[in-house]
Amino acid sequence: DFCAMVAQAAELLGIAHIGIGSDLCQDQPDSVVEWMRNGRWTRTVDYGEGSQGNAGFPPQPEWFRDNRDFSTLAAGLRKVGFSVSEVDRIMGRNWLGFFERSFVPAEN
Repeated sequence: DFCAMVAQAAELLGIAHIGIGSDLCQDQPDSVVEWMRNGRWTRTVDYGEGSQGNAGFPPQPEWFRDNRDFSTLAAGLRKVGFSVSEVDRIMGRNWLGFFERSFVPAEN
């Protein structure tokens, strides 16, 4: 189960290092995932979890069909034992903190 995996990762890495990604790509053509995996920086084709015969986006799991299911994910994290504040961090605050610390103008 996904939420149990998140709990195991939090035990290993600490809650401050866990975050839900921002790369949800709904209704995009397979060329989008192809570019994300390969861009212009490689000559070797990366099929991710796919293969040459099945190179596109993997199917969404039933419990997370689209962005309307983020609340289902948050509820699942609570069910495996995360507190409200921990779920808040996992669902966005950790990423926001990383963003604020990392993407700043260069010093002259």
